[in-house]
Amino acid sequence: MKNWRSYLMPVLGLVIAAVIGCHRKATPAPAGDTLTVALSTNTIRVGDLIQLRLTSVHGTNLHLNPPELGQGKDVIVRARHDASVRLPGGRVREVLDYAITSLVTGQHILAASPGVIWTRPDGTTTQVPLPFAAFKVQSTLTTTNASLSQMRDLHDLARWPDRFPRWLLALLIAAVVVGLAAWLLRLYLAHARDVAAHAPPIPPHTAALAALQALLARGLIEQHQTETFYVELSAIARRYLEARFQLHAPEQTTEEFLRDAASAGKLSPAHQQLVTDFLEQSDLVKFARFQPGQADMRAAYAAAEKLVRETVPLAPDSASDRSAQ
Repeated sequence: MKNWRSYLMPVLGLVIAAVIGCHRKATPAPAGDTLTVALSTNTIRVGDLIQLRLTSVHGTNLHLNPPELGQGKDVIVRARHDASVRLPGGRVREVLDYAITSLVTGQHILAASPGVIWTRPDGTTTQVPLPFAAFKVQSTLTTTNASLSQMRDLHDLARWPDRFPRWLLALLIAAVVVGLAAWLLRLYLAHARDVAAHAPPIPPHTAALAALQALLARGLIEQHQTETFYVELSAIARRYLEARFQLHAPEQTTEEFLRDAASAGKLSPAHQQLVTDFLEQSDLVKFARFQPGQADMRAAYAAAEKLVRETVPLAPDSASDRSAQ
């Protein structure tokens, strides 16, 4: 008999939960006040959330203290949201929304410890039990023997198709074409760099004539910038003579250069005189503060240009014709 009674109470609890459902009303709290509990569902799986709403309608002289609903792994409170609304007639509706879950399968009856408590301004309290509410937690492993019997056996290992797929063949051909194009492009760019690196140097007379034209275009003669004009004109002539006749013109004084040019026999007497004229005039401008006029500056420019043009190397055919004569 004692064992029969021990099983009777849980069974009666489940029956009452099924009859009452998700929404139950408590025995009225202090006179005229109501307390209700509502669940969003009565059945969940392990770890799923269920919404519980605790609603209290009471006088303005009472304040609902949020009850503690957690019961270890059986009932876990994830979040809580509180709201309060004033009603006509000096009443207040307080709503507590709980998000709860459970990690234990079976039937769970919600409880509040020590209960639902209202507090008055003077510090006195009123306490009632939490209205009955329960939910069931099912296991996520609910596969039955029937469903297991419907599972199909594993297929045999898939074999590589006897016929090579066309899309794979096209992909391989495209990869080969792209790789070949990249290789050819690399060879072309390498050849272009080699050609640029081994391009023939600019002939000395071409570089000198271009430098002379650039000097004239700067308008130094018209601006009467005598020293700048003669310094750059002398430098152009010296660089040309060094490159054309292998004379160390830039490092030598005018006297040393003229002496070496005469002894080397690489310049004709007329060309030696041209060089002597404008180099000595340049020295006078740089060291003696000589101020020639625009006519003298143009004459020095013409002498330098004449020196370059008259000492341009002859082409091989022209040189052979001249030697034959």
